[in-house]
Order: sequence, then structure tokens, then C-alpha cells
Amino acid sequence: MEGLKEKKYLKSTRKPFDPIALILSLVGLGAVVYGVAYGSDLKSFVNTKGMLVVIGGTFASVLFQFDFSSCWSSIVIIFKSFAGTPEKDVRANMALVDKAIKRGQSITELKAARAINGNIINDVIFMHQKGLLFEEIDAFITSKIKDEILNRNIAVSLLKKAAMISPALGLFGTVIGLVGVLNSLTEPSQIGPSMSLALMTTAYGAGLSSIVFHPLAGRLEHHNEIFLETHSQLLSKIGVLLNRDERRFDVDLVEPEREGVAS
Repeated sequence: MEGLKEKKYLKSTRKPFDPIALILSLVGLGAVVYGVAYGSDLKSFVNTKGMLVVIGGTFASVLFQFDFSSCWSSIVIIFKSFAGTPEKDVRANMALVDKAIKRGQSITELKAARAINGNIINDVIFMHQKGLLFEEIDAFITSKIKDEILNRNIAVSLLKKAAMISPALGLFGTVIGLVGVLNSLTEPSQIGPSMSLALMTTAYGAGLSSIVFHPLAGRLEHHNEIFLETHSQLLSKIGVLLNRDERRFDVDLVEPEREGVAS
């Protein structure tokens, strides 16, 4: 088992939090804002009616397609994604399992487990102590991982839907604004507000889609891949310990039988 000491086998991902990427992302976003606002009056980019049409319409449409609990859990997952990639607990458990494999320890030697608490190592040890086989433990843990992946995929789907809806609502606002322009041809003072609504709704829809929803969806997809891969690796390593313990148990049963036959 000496090969397990190589770092490339023990390290599954990069650092859980990458400040360089976050800083560069903020710099890029700042450049976009500066390019838009440079030499312009910021008040000219604020259109309350346009915001209500695009932002309010987007959230109303998303809430209609997804239930409130799914939307809320998706928001929680999105905010947690800013803290880094989702394998922090997995990395700690992976380190425990790696040490146990290298030292030839049993999985029950890692820690004490008195109940199911959501921590994979704790739950596996508890079920192992209760006499469950590897296949049963693997099925239980896999189902929990699938539940979490389902919630994460719902969050990605929600963001992608919002990215599709916001530009469409921007176009809808543009049509409404142009209709207002046509109805105001006899009153020139009303043409400006109607044209502002027509143009700013398109800007809000495109901005939300390209700067907010699409990047967040891509970030979550990346995190979901990391989550699934690291948990798969952890389950594989836990399987090594469980199968080792089961082989030891079988040997302990067979050896007394052999001694009885020999006598």
C-alpha cells in the first residue's frame, strides 16, 4: 500500500476556495460596469418599470415552474457556492480513510458512531456496527448522495430557466415600450419614457441572463461534478475498508472450523 502515499492519489481537487478566481471575476464585472457607465449619467440606466417587468416577471415565472421549497433550497445552494467548492467535509473524511487504508486499520477504529447524523463516515461506521453488509451500506449512502445531487441539479435547472426567461421578458418590455412610443407620437414629451422602457428592458434581460444567471449555472454545474466525483472516490475507498473487514470476519469464522476438523 506504499503507493497510496503519493499525493496524486490522496488529493482529489484543488483548494476549496479560490480567491484569485473570485477577484478576477469581480474585476471583470467591474470592467463591464465601468464600460457601461463611463461618461454617462447613471440615472439614465435606471428604469423602474423595466426592472419590474424583467426582474419581477422572471421570478414570477420561475416560482410558477418550481415549488417554493425548491426555490428556497436552490437559493441556499447558490449562496453556499460562493464559499468554495463543496468537498470540504469529503476531503476530511477522505484523509481519515486514506490513513486507515495505509495503516491496515478497521473502519470502526476511525471514530465512535452512536447514530445516523449525516456525516458519511459516521453513518457508515454506525451501519457497519449494526451488521449491515457493504452492499446495503453502499445503497443507503448512494441514495443520500443522489438526493443531494437532485437538489443541486434543480438549482442549475432553475438558473437556466431564469437565463432563458429574462431576455424574453426584456423583448416583451421592448415591444410594450415601442407601442407606447407609437401612441405618443402626438405628445413628444411621452416618447422619451416609452423609448427608455423599450431599450432598458432589453438591457436588463440580457444583463441578467449573461452576467448573473448563466455564470451561476455554470459555477453550480462545476461544483456538482466535483461533489459527485469526490463522493464516488470516498465511497470507493470506504468499500476497500468494508470489504477488508468482511474478509477478516470470514477468516475468523473459518479458522475455528478448521481447527475443529483438524482435532
